[in-house]
Amino acid sequence: MSNARLYVLSAGLGLLPAERPIPVYGLTVSEGHAESVASKVLGEFDPAAWFSRLLSWPISDDWQDVAKRKSGRILVAMSRPYAEMVGESLSRVPPKMFGRLRIFGASLETVLPVSLHPAIAPYDERLNVIFPGTRSDFSQRAMLHFARSIAVRPSSGREADFAAVTSALRNLRLPKAVRRPRLTDEEIVALISKRMRMQSGAARMLAALRHDEGVACEQSRFGRLYRIVSGKGAAS
Repeated sequence: MSNARLYVLSAGLGLLPAERPIPVYGLTVSEGHAESVASKVLGEFDPAAWFSRLLSWPISDDWQDVAKRKSGRILVAMSRPYAEMVGESLSRVPPKMFGRLRIFGASLETVLPVSLHPAIAPYDERLNVIFPGTRSDFSQRAMLHFARSIAVRPSSGREADFAAVTSALRNLRLPKAVRRPRLTDEEIVALISKRMRMQSGAARMLAALRHDEGVACEQSRFGRLYRIVSGKGAAS
């Protein structure tokens, strides 16, 4: 287990040490949610400018606060929406901190500033052979593998770390992709309704639809339909 200090990237409060007490809130930078920040601001929403302002709030730490704690690696796991929000402020960190950065996530090159690209760990879908999961938790799984398998040794620099990642993935082969039929919203709602009588929990039900029913359904789409069936949402 790592004894590193844990921080949380928050769309509503900034950069937070995990142990810091915070008010109850609900905000996300991901689009299509009732709690999306973009739906609550006037005019065009700029995620990078929003997060930069959050870093100056009293409740938030700054990247400098992260950098001044010891001298080890700084591991940052991000989804694409959060990378778009965080990237600009992270790209302005001092060179000494930049050398300590190890960034984890899927397809982040298209949303992070070019200056941060050398810090993106070279994980790809072969990670699924080691740690199976969904696209949405790819960054967390990549960071977990790195923390358990690479960061257990003292760092000889980012190049050496990423060479170790490449070596760990080199001989892995992904199984052939399963082609599942794509159903309409109404058909998936019917399946959820049927299964809800004997099964609870959205995550377990999504897995059952994919593996038992052989149905293709993206996670956010399933979540929307599941909330409709369970009475927690309404059709858009």
